[in-house]
Amino acid sequence: MGKMTKSKAIVLYFQKEIQNETYKENEPLPPEPWICEEFDSSHMTVTKAMNELAANGYIKRIPGNGSFVSHDYKRSINKALTMSESFTELVRRSGQRPRTELIKYSLIKCSDAAETKNFFSPSEKYIHHFIRGRYANDKLVCISYTYVSSIIIPNIEISRLEDSFTKYTQELGIVRSSGHMELCAKLPTDQQAKLIGTKNIPLLKQSIYWYSNGQPMEVTFHYFIGDQYSVTQDFALKYNADGTADKTILNGNQKQRNQVNE
Repeated sequence: MGKMTKSKAIVLYFQKEIQNETYKENEPLPPEPWICEEFDSSHMTVTKAMNELAANGYIKRIPGNGSFVSHDYKRSINKALTMSESFTELVRRSGQRPRTELIKYSLIKCSDAAETKNFFSPSEKYIHHFIRGRYANDKLVCISYTYVSSIIIPNIEISRLEDSFTKYTQELGIVRSSGHMELCAKLPTDQQAKLIGTKNIPLLKQSIYWYSNGQPMEVTFHYFIGDQYSVTQDFALKYNADGTADKTILNGNQKQRNQVNE
């Protein structure tokens, strides 16, 4: 196991303190000069750690005011856990026939995967990388780019990548314990445009970061063709006596649904 970086040590320390509510929601974190001194770290190292905490929903950074505790990480994990349904299951549930086509598989240096920077453990030298086309009734719906820890899964049976990877990992006894998900719109790259046949349809990029027993396990970027996929979210509101919405109840009842369009 490689030596933990100072940046990661800072991240893990504040994650634990925030989860244990040593620091309450909206409470300011200690100033960065204090963190630098406490962890014997440079300003650049602390900034890197703060950016990672912010990206994972543990803090909010307000220019000129500092960093404040956020509980968005709870909401991120809840959303991610609703995404545990595999693409194959999603297509079947929509009444269509799923098919997965492996476009490329390779074992690459972790340092060469720019999009996964700072996610995998420093001891992760190589990771699995595969690109797949995802079909519903033989219509291309999604292009998936996946990066998987070679420490958690040393060997992958390549033929299994043309089926549900979620099902495969479950059969291996590997449990996705937590994670988070992000959504944004992207225009197709030249390579993606060749696969979908046009550059004029936007893609919905879904980024999913999975952990297994607290260890970084998998990053998958799904690029859904804009007119083939939709996301809806159900939620319930409970109001307090003063008329304000109870956010705890709201977040606890959010339910995300995803639909592959026919």
